[in-house]
Amino acid sequence: MNCSHHHSHLVFQATWAAISVAFCLVATKTLAWWLSGSLTIQASLLDSLSDFFSSLINFLAVRYSSKPANEEYRFGHGKAEALAGFVQSLLIIASTGWMVYHAYQHHNMLHHIEHHSLALMVMVFSTILTLGLVVFQYYTIKHTNSIVIKADFLHYQADILSNIAAIIALLSLTWFGIAWIDIVFGVGIAMFLLVGSWHILKQSSNVLMDKELEYSIRQDILKCILEHPKVLEAHDLRTRNAGQQNFIQVHITLDPSLPLKQAHIISDEVEIRLKKSHPSAEILIHLDPLGYKSLSGASL
Repeated sequence: MNCSHHHSHLVFQATWAAISVAFCLVATKTLAWWLSGSLTIQASLLDSLSDFFSSLINFLAVRYSSKPANEEYRFGHGKAEALAGFVQSLLIIASTGWMVYHAYQHHNMLHHIEHHSLALMVMVFSTILTLGLVVFQYYTIKHTNSIVIKADFLHYQADILSNIAAIIALLSLTWFGIAWIDIVFGVGIAMFLLVGSWHILKQSSNVLMDKELEYSIRQDILKCILEHPKVLEAHDLRTRNAGQQNFIQVHITLDPSLPLKQAHIISDEVEIRLKKSHPSAEILIHLDPLGYKSLSGASL
């Protein structure tokens, strides 16, 4: 299994896991709400429904982004993942206002909850199940750096924090008669979401706008190219990312007396070297004879 396929497989698994967990939580909370009529459980159910549809959108985006290149989309569909991450981050930012309002409303509802024990059991179950998902998502992010999974990860992190806040608020009300803690947690979680969604928004924008790869990566690419003894110079390096695939374009300068066949052999050897350190990249190498002045302008 090559690196690109392994990354896609991990991302697919993570999106399926998110959908499965969200569906399980929706079913559990629906049953608990039907049995108890608890407004707290009802609010949590609505949040889980939102998670389910968000995860479903992410799954569809990942599936579309993994489609191979065709005659219409010659560079593939990888940017669909960044587009989904961009939209998700905007939705998360927009939802922070609702979260603060919900915390205030929940603060008012705490005084009227009649099924503390059932609400607590649902919250504990939700927290444990979501924690397992978040651990798997974290593992996936470390190995794929997927923007979509990062957005889902942020969303479910907030769910865990919300559940813990609800548990603490219920216990505080039951044991000490304190109900204002929920508002404090709600505002804190909203700030956490704003910071996290901003980073996802920035990363998504970089992909959509074809920002160059990190300087250290580009330096590594040039170093790898110049290690070939027949390459005299490397210039006009251009890089970008689209989902799980990087694109590398570069000009290499060779001895002008080399036969065309030999020059192409050198180009192939350079590409093989680059593929070892950048296995998921699509590489395009342009050959220049020594003394040729490029009209495109150098970039690094």
